[in-house]
Amino acid sequence: MQPSGLGARQTSMMRSLALLLSSLVLVLAGCGDPGDDVAQDPAPPSTPTSTATPTAEPTVGTYPEFEPQNYTYTLVVSCFCPDGGVPVEITVEDGEVTSAVYGQDGRGVRKGDPAEDYRQITINDVIEAANDTEAHSVDVDWPEGQDYPSSVAVDPDELTIDEEVAYTISEVVVA
Repeated sequence: MQPSGLGARQTSMMRSLALLLSSLVLVLAGCGDPGDDVAQDPAPPSTPTSTATPTAEPTVGTYPEFEPQNYTYTLVVSCFCPDGGVPVEITVEDGEVTSAVYGQDGRGVRKGDPAEDYRQITINDVIEAANDTEAHSVDVDWPEGQDYPSSVAVDPDELTIDEEVAYTISEVVVA
């Protein structure tokens, strides 16, 4: 014989457990195939856009190289990375990066610190990203009459999250 009240508590606990499991099943039922109505970020246009170009209207894969081989510029890379958004002051000599330092304090970096290797890129490296014909989408802002883009945003893969990267170029001084 059970002590009084124990059976009622077990029944109540079983009902609570059954209710919890039923709720969990309903929640998990909403986690269907990727083709189901799942909230997603809106997809950017699949073709590159450009406000204007220094010559004709190029398409992805046809943006011209930056001719100068000696220059300085400021690069901001926006990405899902530790130092994203921190400006890097870059010096290029004979087409190669000779100096790249952070232009201000940021997450884990101090102004004047050498930039990470993946931040040491030339304007032509940014243009190469603009010419990526394999990317899901590329968005280029290249003002008319300017020899380089002001910004390039690349989404390599539509189905991958947090791999997008955007480059902003400013303060270009040709030596």
